[in-house]
Amino acid sequence: MDKIVNKQRFLGIDLCRGIAAFAVILVHSGDETWGIPVSDRALQFRFLFYFAVPFFLATSFFFLTRNLSKNINLDFLVVKLQRIFIPYIFWSIFYLFLRTLFFFFTNQTDRLNQLAQDPLSIIFFGGASYHLYFLPLLFSGTLLLILFRKIIKQQNATQLMLIIFIISIILNEVIGLSGNLFKLNPNIAFSGLLNLLNTNVIYYPVVRFLLVQLAWILNCLPYFCMAVILNHLLLKIKLSVFKNGGVFLLFASIFIYVNFIGETFILNELSKIIIAFSLLLVGICLSTHFKESSIIENLGNCSFGIYLIHPIVKKIIGIILTFAVPQVTSQITVVSMLCLSIPSFLTSWLLVSQLLKNKQLAKYMFGMRINF
Repeated sequence: MDKIVNKQRFLGIDLCRGIAAFAVILVHSGDETWGIPVSDRALQFRFLFYFAVPFFLATSFFFLTRNLSKNINLDFLVVKLQRIFIPYIFWSIFYLFLRTLFFFFTNQTDRLNQLAQDPLSIIFFGGASYHLYFLPLLFSGTLLLILFRKIIKQQNATQLMLIIFIISIILNEVIGLSGNLFKLNPNIAFSGLLNLLNTNVIYYPVVRFLLVQLAWILNCLPYFCMAVILNHLLLKIKLSVFKNGGVFLLFASIFIYVNFIGETFILNELSKIIIAFSLLLVGICLSTHFKESSIIENLGNCSFGIYLIHPIVKKIIGIILTFAVPQVTSQITVVSMLCLSIPSFLTSWLLVSQLLKNKQLAKYMFGMRINF
């Protein structure tokens, strides 16, 4: 086998998906909003794990554009979008129900009222829980397939997508510097434009929705372009290239170096792309060395579910730790973050692995089609 084929299982990417799922949990295992002291080392340590969401975007678009010869029609797109939309509906209802119960029984009527004040966020922006925004973000990004379905099949697609990639990076950087990127809670984008409108006018929600969609599509555009470029290159590159230890060390070094320096010497948006795709390429390199592994494959299959289910698991683990070892949870440190994130990750993985054994649950909760 000289080339990387479409049906190949990338176990290395499965492993990296699992690492990214753990990274998400660790990032959510302590921040300034918790109302307890946060050590400087904890903040620096957490910063190293911000690669997770960019990596998930890179991986999603890599597999979305994997088969460049496939006919991209409405049916193909509907199937892809359903695998995002159905879990989004399920988990939005699930977390909205849990939050309503929690606020009701803890007498937090002000928080309960806030839930009803912004239905637009809950319905379209993942407002039911802080992590659900990723699904409508990915949904919006997937629509890029409609815009570029003809371009990605052309012989000069690599050059065209590279030009669009450069333009999109510059646009996102300018938008970011102007403070107009999507802001999680209050779930708005292009705030400079939005502030010009009266919030009471009837078309305000429509404008807010469209601006968020525009911000999300622009956010996803460089990942989409780079995924198309990578897939075109993989059709021409021999598999033996990725078996070379030097190539693995190169991509691993790039990932570690850029992840450490962040945006110090590189544009913020560009650094995210470099980090995400260098880790993706690390996964491809590892895939050439891994034999069949049911554990790693299971981890890859469960990674999306781990992302979706981890807040409730982390909450329960946090309560247990508060009673069992209160000295660990009295402040946010590197140790406290690891004590919370590691058992939360393992428990989430175990739960999702069990839930995936049921085809219906796998479909509606995680958007997966399981063949036994």
